Amino acid sequence: MAIRKLSSVLTVRASLAILMCSSRPFLGLGWAQPSELPLRPVQRIPRAQFGLVGALPLGAKDVDAMIFPDANDEERQAVLEGLTFFTRPHIASEGAGADANQPFCQGCHRNAEEVPVNARLITTSSPISRAARSTPTDFNFTALDPSTGDCTAIGVTGCGGRAADQDEAVDPRTGAITGTGRTAAFTIFGDFMPATDPAMALFDPLDGHGPHMLQPGFPFPTFNPAPGTGQQFGGVVQHVRPSVAACLPDRIPPPEIDTNLAGGTGFRRTVGERAAPPYVGRGLMEAISADDIMLLEDPKDEQGDSSLDDPSVFECPGGCIHGHHNRNSSTAGNAGVVGGDFPPRADMGAEVRLSRFGLRAAGPTLVQFVIGGMQGEVGFTSPLRPGEVNKSDINEKRPGCMGDADGVPETPDGKQTELPLSTVLSTRSLIRMTPPPEFGKTLLSLLNSANPARSQPRRSPAARVQRGAVLFGVDLVAFANRMIRGRMPAGGDNLDPHGRSLTDRKVNCVGCHTPIQKTGDSPAHDDPDNKDVGHKHLSNVWAPIFSDLLLHDMTIIDAERHAPTPRNPVLIRRVHLPPGLEHVPPGLGHLPPGLGHLRPRLGRGDRDEDGEGLGPPHPVPGLVFATFDLARNLADDTLPTQGAAEGYMWRTPPLMGLGRVGPPFLHDARVYLSRRTVLRTPAGTVMTSSEFTNAPLVVRTFDDALRAAIELHDLPPPDDAKTPNLPGAGCPVPPAGSTDVDYGPSPQDVICPPYDSDISKDNRSEAREVVRRYRALSPADQQALIEFLKEL
Repeated sequence: MAIRKLSSVLTVRASLAILMCSSRPFLGLGWAQPSELPLRPVQRIPRAQFGLVGALPLGAKDVDAMIFPDANDEERQAVLEGLTFFTRPHIASEGAGADANQPFCQGCHRNAEEVPVNARLITTSSPISRAARSTPTDFNFTALDPSTGDCTAIGVTGCGGRAADQDEAVDPRTGAITGTGRTAAFTIFGDFMPATDPAMALFDPLDGHGPHMLQPGFPFPTFNPAPGTGQQFGGVVQHVRPSVAACLPDRIPPPEIDTNLAGGTGFRRTVGERAAPPYVGRGLMEAISADDIMLLEDPKDEQGDSSLDDPSVFECPGGCIHGHHNRNSSTAGNAGVVGGDFPPRADMGAEVRLSRFGLRAAGPTLVQFVIGGMQGEVGFTSPLRPGEVNKSDINEKRPGCMGDADGVPETPDGKQTELPLSTVLSTRSLIRMTPPPEFGKTLLSLLNSANPARSQPRRSPAARVQRGAVLFGVDLVAFANRMIRGRMPAGGDNLDPHGRSLTDRKVNCVGCHTPIQKTGDSPAHDDPDNKDVGHKHLSNVWAPIFSDLLLHDMTIIDAERHAPTPRNPVLIRRVHLPPGLEHVPPGLGHLPPGLGHLRPRLGRGDRDEDGEGLGPPHPVPGLVFATFDLARNLADDTLPTQGAAEGYMWRTPPLMGLGRVGPPFLHDARVYLSRRTVLRTPAGTVMTSSEFTNAPLVVRTFDDALRAAIELHDLPPPDDAKTPNLPGAGCPVPPAGSTDVDYGPSPQDVICPPYDSDISKDNRSEAREVVRRYRALSPADQQALIEFLKEL
């Protein structure tokens, strides 16, 4: 059975946006404090204006699309330096390091290239945008490429790898996957040895230090007895688009040259990807007090959040949801892994704080998030992190990495011009000052009505959105009172302060995606050098975060988690289900009743209920697509722990602005839409409702992507009599020979385990009961829930 507790505390100061920072008073590094002042609705940017910016680099003309509408001139000026830095490509002479994931921050926030034409979604690129993706990445092709040079001095036969930036990774003649694919942002990797006893688990970051033993409660990794004698492959990050144009991408060392992976050692190669999130409402998240976040914890699953419509539960008395907070300290980044040893500095405190930023909530402060990105993502040092991350001996052996850029030579020791502190603070102010967009017009109209809970005309857009909100678990009256100025009664409303239903949470999405959080006194108040930028906007407001900011256990497929190498991208042929057909073309099988409710509309550009485009019309009814199968395993042991988060734990992602920003979704952007592949090899998986089990789902529209993201919250159900006889239907087991993963004699029982099996109890996520309720809904009710999500 699954061993969830594979590892304990390992906090790696990798080239990720989770680096720790100084606690000098002038930086305003306090954290949110509770406040007794009256609360008000947070101001939001008009929806049509949100994220609508011009060409890069962005400047003063674009600020209104990203920051609080009532920001004063001083605040608008304060974000410009950071906005220019974020959206302008950099070169080595400025200080951009060779080991970087992108030439500029905006490189990872690039909606414009990928999102299909859609009036609802942002198509311009800015800090508000998500990472782009058009296919999965095939790590077989991004690994070390011997043809790129000889680096025998460091014990390998090739210096560089190939960037995962190909638009198409399938041979159109044979259907074989032949290229790298296109990554979300960057790749992290290492060698991991799981153990029944978490204290004996090992992780080798391949940076020359050798394996690290993961010891519970110990703040730093324990290095092997001979530091520097381990394998030196440059560390845990594959920088795929280096800042220095002539520098080849980092390579992922192939297993055949990795001595850890020789037979019988117990190590396996773990590889994961990370996608840039939209920087929406991060200042609001920073302003929530730690006490308020901890009040949402339910470690023993005792809060009784089950639906009263169906008091029976799948397994757990409170609904299976038992989120817990993450904690980290400002010295946790000094372990010295990934290039260079950085001993703790005298001005760095060791206080452990509740953390909330990053995909695993490993970052306690927003400034640490900013300087981590500046150094790890684009290679800039700053007064807060003056030491270079990369090892010069590695760069010297990688062609182009120690050369010049635009005729300006780099210094021999790799030192670069540091960013001034003002750039760090301005970038933080920019991220702090970005609120969510206004809600969609249907939800906003409901919230402004005399009684948002009053029945709406049957089959109207308002009725669908209202039904979706109720199914999500939202009390629309409580939500409206906190989101619309002037609605809260003078003496309060005695309703749930988080906007959740107190009588029946229905599907109980609100069990993790907490609709409303209140902010206290924002840390911006403790920032005199930055003129309190954002404090008045961020403090003492009701904010529609739609996250509890807690860690939750997600799905595990043991066969993929413990395989010697990562699962290859998998192609599965699936039928797309167009509307208006009772039967698919001859030979493809009969469509089960009710499936038409979920089919994307054709003709007239696919319009949604607000009259906005959903995506391209389907060219051929009943067409069978070769789809890239979306992996259902969410356990990722690359950097196996961050703070208290282990490999299968993820923080609840905030849903602020979801309906305006759109896909891709999940930590690695595995659920994506792309103009490049939507008509050839889109993403695909299966879907389940009250009328069918594991029917094919081809991700071609925003609705498809939302449906896929919901489905991926849990492992699929086992097939039954309602499983249709259609191409791509049924438990999504990879075809024989498509991957090196050994799923055993009954793969369907691993990927779609029976609910009463031990595998199901161990490997399904905390959301298993929530998703089971969602799958028990009719197709119409599932669509209503999706219509609500598109209004956020």
